[in-house]
Amino acid sequence: MAFDLSNYETVEDRLARFWSDHPSGRVHTELVIQDGNQVIFKAAIYFDAADPIPRATGYASEEKGSSPVNKTSHLENCETSALGRAYRDWE
Repeated sequence: MAFDLSNYETVEDRLARFWSDHPSGRVHTELVIQDGNQVIFKAAIYFDAADPIPRATGYASEEKGSSPVNKTSHLENCETSALGRAYRDWE
């Protein structure tokens, strides 16, 4: 299946929708690996802050300098990607 940009929802929009639908939810991100060039983040979302098991998780990996945004912000970009993947899977 080809990627259809017209159906893409930004992470910012996904996050706003999540908080609207689950105001007592919880979002947790964890830096799994940071070795100087590569970073890996895990994101977990919970419909209720007290839930012991996340409703969805997402992982992402980025390499420093691999794209224009990753020259200065590979850590932030990776965390956002992990969140986007977790939010994609919670529906």
